[in-house]
Amino acid sequence: MKLEAKVKLWFENENGYVFGEGAFRLLSKIQEVGTLSNAAKELGMSYRHAWGTIKRMESRIGKPLLKTRKGGATPGGSELTPEALLLMKKYLEVKKNLKETDVTVEFL
Repeated sequence: MKLEAKVKLWFENENGYVFGEGAFRLLSKIQEVGTLSNAAKELGMSYRHAWGTIKRMESRIGKPLLKTRKGGATPGGSELTPEALLLMKKYLEVKKNLKETDVTVEFL
C-alpha cells in the first residue's frame, strides 16, 4: 500500500481566514471574464456570495482586491488590484512548493 501526503492550503491572519482555493478560483475567473457577476455565474455561485467573499477578504487584509466600473453608456466591470494579483501569485508559489515536496510512504 502506498500513502501520499495531502495538504489543503489557505492563508490566515490575526482576523482569521483570508484566502484559499475557492477565493483563488473566484479572483481568477474575475480576471478572465471581467466582471464579478459573470465570474459568479460561471462558478455556479450567487452574486451575493461572491461579493461577500470579496468583501470579507478585503476587510481582513485591509486593502481592496477589486476596482469596479459601473455600467451605463459603457459596460461595467471589475479589475483585480495589485494586492489581489500579489495574493494570487503568493498562493500559487506556496502551492507549487508544496507540490514539489513529494512525500510518499510505501509499506512493504
